Amino acid sequence: MTSRLGRIILWQNNRRSTPPVREKSFCLKIILPLFLLILSGCQTFIGRTPDWVANPKAAYPENQYLVAVGEGDTRRAAENAADANLSRIFESNIESDERMVDQTRESGKAFERTTDFTADINILSSQTLFNIQHAEAWQDQKGRVHAIAYLDRRETAAIYRDKIDGLTARVHFLLAQAEQAADPLKKYAALRAAARSATENDLLLRQLKVIHPPSVASATPGYSDNTIRKALADTAQQIRVRIQVDGDDERRMAAVLEELITRYGFAVGSPAVLDINGRIAVSDTGQRTSGLVFIRYELAVQIKDDAGTVLAAINNKGREAHVSLEEARVRSFRTLETAIKATGAQRLDAYFDSLIDQTPQ
Repeated sequence: MTSRLGRIILWQNNRRSTPPVREKSFCLKIILPLFLLILSGCQTFIGRTPDWVANPKAAYPENQYLVAVGEGDTRRAAENAADANLSRIFESNIESDERMVDQTRESGKAFERTTDFTADINILSSQTLFNIQHAEAWQDQKGRVHAIAYLDRRETAAIYRDKIDGLTARVHFLLAQAEQAADPLKKYAALRAAARSATENDLLLRQLKVIHPPSVASATPGYSDNTIRKALADTAQQIRVRIQVDGDDERRMAAVLEELITRYGFAVGSPAVLDINGRIAVSDTGQRTSGLVFIRYELAVQIKDDAGTVLAAINNKGREAHVSLEEARVRSFRTLETAIKATGAQRLDAYFDSLIDQTPQ
């Protein structure tokens, strides 16, 4: 990029006769700053090791910035590594990964579960850091790129306070919605959403405590996390569930469904607020190929409210094969158990989310 701009400047100077001294001076005043600007934006610096590589806090004072350095095969990889090292400050869970992956998710200046493109690191943090910025990068003699990531403490604290204020308003809105709900399912959904927002707020507050401790006191919400969790647990205990699966002679599917509702704090009993009924069929196809026995399986489950309205459905069917009929049956049951755990939770989550008034964000 730099050499091309240099060729353009030389070509334009050579195609005309020697200009007056004043014109030369004017051209240099315009072109040279532009050239330097493009050069600095397109290159990673090479040469003497910058002080910030070994001691980033010398260039970015700790009382003003949170800073970390990373390295990688490319500048992007080095910046991702720097982001990961910055995340370590917030107790992120980072582990080595030698596989080639491409699962980066970025939005503006926000960084969330970013994964290196080149196989340096894989960030599995559940945390999101906002306002991460990148400054210089430097390439060493071995071709490894070093980059720096930083957070401006005051600037980032203002962003966090805004987010915390928004979530706090959301929690209060959901608590009011739960208070007005006569339907236990709607009340549970509102409290569940309030607890999620409160948990997210708690995480932001803990991050803010690291970023800018003086801002924590004024940003701390007035609600009680423990009160919200207790209200959610009390409401969940009022939701009884009836489970009936035809063809489930060994009660394998019923056990998995009971485990599923337990995750939500519900319990099997009556009078039932939720009714889970379905059927399971596992049969021998009669097919024998390459020493394998093939069986066919099918599962159909519906989750209904006490009025009989279907709230969620779990359906799965297919074939399994093994060296014996019994082993093939076992494999089919495992497949169906996995389907219930994954699909059932997704369907119930979607249902409870649909009960929430999403107007204020």
